[in-house]
Amino acid sequence: MRRFVTLDLETVPDEALVSAVDGEPTRPYTEQLRRVLDARRARTGGRSDFLPLPYHRPIAACLLEAVEDGGVVQVTDAVAWTDAREPEAELLEGVWRRLEGASLVTFHGKGFDLPVLELRSLKHGIPTPAWFAAARRSGGADHHDLKELLAGAATAAPLDLYAKLVGLPGKEDVAGADVQALYAAGALDRIAAYCMSDVVQTFLLFLRLRLVDGSLTPDGYAESAEAARQTLPRLLARRLRPAERTALDGFLDRCAPFFATAAEPAPARAG
Repeated sequence: MRRFVTLDLETVPDEALVSAVDGEPTRPYTEQLRRVLDARRARTGGRSDFLPLPYHRPIAACLLEAVEDGGVVQVTDAVAWTDAREPEAELLEGVWRRLEGASLVTFHGKGFDLPVLELRSLKHGIPTPAWFAAARRSGGADHHDLKELLAGAATAAPLDLYAKLVGLPGKEDVAGADVQALYAAGALDRIAAYCMSDVVQTFLLFLRLRLVDGSLTPDGYAESAEAARQTLPRLLARRLRPAERTALDGFLDRCAPFFATAAEPAPARAG
């Protein structure tokens, strides 16, 4: 039996680090952040205001857990965390526990989510020996980063485009660029729902990729997708808060084109 954890984070700038870098603690935070972002734009010649990874503080994290047995993948659990629910250190400890012995599935997790978790563990002094031991072994940790796997040697596309390609809704009324403003407005329910929609689509995209690469048979893939279609509504209804469920309302229905394709018989092979 093999276990998978699909993970996604949403972050905002770390207020304490922004203040420390700005160097003027009496200045209002919004002004401190503006100055830090302006400096970032100046250093990149105006090309980017995306802050380096040490600035990123998780304010929402979602995951799906699944197990593969007999060539079929079954979703078994879902978690939605926000910084209003429990301290960040508890999130970090919980994520590292879940990743022990699991295969990690992300979209751009090698370039963002995992380095952020490692840096936040550094900040809070959270030991992660099992993860680092796996990462040091030949071949590294068991991490399926779909951004790398789908692009290969080509230029990667965003998750939104890959999701729409396979009949998923992709990004809808919230995108990553909206998270800072939503957090400032106290809309953590919408951020958590957005994060969970990314996790679900990453997991379903992973199933489709495994059909294509042959690690799931057509029948195993069809059974896995059907299991997800049946399990996810019940699981999310149980694991999400009412406001998060409201923000996610209709999302799984809009995944119907993906599930319809998954249910189609596999084409017969020539010869």
